[in-house]
Amino acid sequence: MRPSCRNPLAIRVAVFIILVGFFSGVPRVSHAQAASTLPKSWNDAVAKLGDEVAAAMSPVAVALSVENISSLDASHVAAIGAALREQLQHHSFALPTANSTAAQSAVPLQLTLSESAGKYLWVIQVPGDATDAKPSPTLIVSVSKSGSTEAEPEQQSLTLEGRFVWKQPERLLDFALLKDPASGESTLLVLETKRFAVYKASGEGWQVSRSTPIPQAAASLRDPEGTIDSQAGKISLKGLECVGDPDLAGVVECKPFKPAQILRGPFVTIPGLPNSVGATIAEKCRGEYVSLFTAESDWTQSDSIRAYLAKGVPLPVRPAGNTLEFDGPVMALHADPEGSSARAVVHNLKTGEYEAYIVTATCGN
Repeated sequence: MRPSCRNPLAIRVAVFIILVGFFSGVPRVSHAQAASTLPKSWNDAVAKLGDEVAAAMSPVAVALSVENISSLDASHVAAIGAALREQLQHHSFALPTANSTAAQSAVPLQLTLSESAGKYLWVIQVPGDATDAKPSPTLIVSVSKSGSTEAEPEQQSLTLEGRFVWKQPERLLDFALLKDPASGESTLLVLETKRFAVYKASGEGWQVSRSTPIPQAAASLRDPEGTIDSQAGKISLKGLECVGDPDLAGVVECKPFKPAQILRGPFVTIPGLPNSVGATIAEKCRGEYVSLFTAESDWTQSDSIRAYLAKGVPLPVRPAGNTLEFDGPVMALHADPEGSSARAVVHNLKTGEYEAYIVTATCGN
């Protein structure tokens, strides 16, 4: 799982959707009302597992983990885990947030997704009672592999594309790619832990034109975070706010800054992805909100980004479209204020470098 310091990012995305939904009069949508992304036969199998777990043990706080040793892709694994969590909640099981106090005493449940030649086999080993001599029950359901080809229309009509922009060995917090509408010249803004750099296009690459040191108060943080707001001409870091020209291409000055306190949740439960990084893009897809979330991994593993569609709140309702895979963890994901894209910062574990990508969500007809 990801470190707990990453949770507020997803919470801020959830709060944004809640506020947008409140002021625009969007009706609330419960998880029970949400359309499932799984084929009916798969939903039936998940429901059967939930029923069998409820019959085998009393409703308690449980920590569900999912191990995939089958050929199912990450999007199906996440959807199956989310569906089972909903079934357990339906049977009055509590699913405390990871790293919470309640999670420490939760009963561990592991769902193993395996397969035979013609079917998927989903297995749960129910923990036994130490005072009971009976063996712990093993719950198994078999699922047809043909169901994986049944796709919802909306899943096929949303496409994610990742465009590589920049890489460097130093830690990268955020970046922004600007284009002068008059001259057509491009500018790349790069926020590091120790400096803010401005690059100008030079041939097929970039040439640094200006850099501003970041005060050590922010650079020495163990888990630095920072964002670039090119429209407002502002850079926000933990404990600092830096301002400059509207395009931030000129002189930048940094001053101590204490942001207003953010109300803590859980405002929204993200099924199966409690510790992922998320961002909600500005444009909608057929009237639905589009959120991007990473997988639930830690900073030592490869990562992915998947889109989720939501008609209202809570979010996300269901995954949609393809999955973007990366050779390392997504360290930050920032939605652009306008349009259908987000900025992703990835730590490539193969090269050790930090990479910048623009992730665009395209909604089909």
